Amino acid sequence: MRSTGKQTKRAVSLLLCLALLVTMLTFALTVRAEEADKLADTGADVISYDGSNNNDDRPPIKELADTGAAGGYVYCKNTAGWSAVYAYMWNSDSDKNANWPGEKMTNVGDNIWRYQYSKSYAKIIFNIGSNQTQTKDMDFPGSGYIYDNSTENWSVHENTPTVAEPTQGNNTPTTPQPTQGGGTSGKTYVYCENEAGWAKVTAYMWGGSPKVENGGWPGVEMTNIGGNTWRYEVTNSKFTSIIFSNNGASQTADLTFPGKDYSWNNKTNEWSIHDTSPLQISSFVTDLASPQYAGTGITLSAEAEGQGTVYYKFSVSNGSSTTVLSDFSTANKAQWIPQSTGTYTITYDFKDTAGNTNQRTKSYIIDDGSTVVAPFIKTVTPNGGDIQNGSNVNINVTAGGGNTGTNLLFYKYTVKNPSGNIVNVPYYTRNTSYTFRPTELGLHTLTINVQGSDNKTIDRSYIFSSVGTVVPTDPPATEPPVKPTDAPPAPTQPKPTDAPPAPTEPVGEVLYGDADDDGDVTVLDATFIQRSEANVYLPTPLNERNADVDGDDDVSIIDATLIQRFVAGIIKVFPAES
Repeated sequence: MRSTGKQTKRAVSLLLCLALLVTMLTFALTVRAEEADKLADTGADVISYDGSNNNDDRPPIKELADTGAAGGYVYCKNTAGWSAVYAYMWNSDSDKNANWPGEKMTNVGDNIWRYQYSKSYAKIIFNIGSNQTQTKDMDFPGSGYIYDNSTENWSVHENTPTVAEPTQGNNTPTTPQPTQGGGTSGKTYVYCENEAGWAKVTAYMWGGSPKVENGGWPGVEMTNIGGNTWRYEVTNSKFTSIIFSNNGASQTADLTFPGKDYSWNNKTNEWSIHDTSPLQISSFVTDLASPQYAGTGITLSAEAEGQGTVYYKFSVSNGSSTTVLSDFSTANKAQWIPQSTGTYTITYDFKDTAGNTNQRTKSYIIDDGSTVVAPFIKTVTPNGGDIQNGSNVNINVTAGGGNTGTNLLFYKYTVKNPSGNIVNVPYYTRNTSYTFRPTELGLHTLTINVQGSDNKTIDRSYIFSSVGTVVPTDPPATEPPVKPTDAPPAPTQPKPTDAPPAPTEPVGEVLYGDADDDGDVTVLDATFIQRSEANVYLPTPLNERNADVDGDDDVSIIDATLIQRFVAGIIKVFPAES
């Protein structure tokens, strides 16, 4: 009986231990679940290895908000020396640019890799093509940014294309639908420029929910309308995607259908507008890619060929407000310095003397740069063009950003002559202006570096053509009137009693020797000329009329020496005065 009682007690103890263990495990799982909920509340990624990853060997990803921004370009500066660079981008596990490791980026030279994405994404990971070498999960800052995989820093990439250049599938061009050209009488056509030499070009289209398609794979044969151009009429408005193929053999990736009158080149893998207008547009670009910051000078330019002279008009609109930057004229460039943030529409209008018209528009984002850490250049005046050889060129710079540390910006100016040699002594300064003087004919390059207190730097270069004589630029011809204008009014005859016009006042007296234009002749004026000759920064422009004391129409060290002799009392008057 005692033996049986002991066994009973042992059994009861064992059951109590098992019950306690189950209770502890249940508690632990509850705590883990509560911790996961807390992480989800804070926005952290909750990783669950449940295998439901849509054939992706990465775990499911917590859904993130879609910013709604359009596609664009992202860059990686491969200073870490990876053999290849991949971009993995996502908003959620079901909304990503590709399965892990993402899309391989394109090496565009100088260790820079580029990837064009077709829609907005909130997160990004750069990797070598596997889990072995990769960055952490990062917030994606937007189009036009470059990531250094060695320093692990983001910065603005200055050479982001402003016109879509699709290099892979599922890319929608940012160019808007044409306002004229196809002559399609309301029908919707899509085109293929068959430069790849396919024997039969087919278009497979689909879209909608439930899915609708234009037929089974490989779709419908397109119609050759002459040369390499093939056309297909899109008869269902639900179609959002398209694949072009050589009757099912060679084929494109899944492409987003951009809309009416677009043409896909199966050799360059680019979308463009199929425009049959007699006024053909070659380009419509901005020198800086969107987005930029308020106060930044942005140059708009366009090229077109039409019947006779082509006239250009540039305007920008934000909401109901429209500003004409340059009305119809032969000038094919205009500068825009936006002062307010927002999403703008840039409109390029074209017209020729035969009355043909055409138009293109481009969306452009202006952000607030008041809190930006990385420095950025707003305007440089002048920013290139013809300059007088042997005369001073005064450069003025405005910049922004650098909002970190001491919040200071520093500027460095480097001048190269036509031979490519640096002709000044570059150094960082707080001065936002710089004066240099070309001493030989030809193209000079001025590079401006702007650096913040955390050593983040941006640079931009400008070309100046040093010439013997600067020819005044004729104003651009404005659009000719459509109708004959009224005859000009007859000139007004002066009345006999009218008094003769007052004599014109002289522009200003010459104070020989006063090179720094402070109203006095001192030894500082001689130093001013010496600094100018050495291309050293001058706080104010050199007054060349006052400085040319020997009267030879050239300011040189000889003039500085004469000023020193004058101040010392060795000479009483300058040669130019005698």
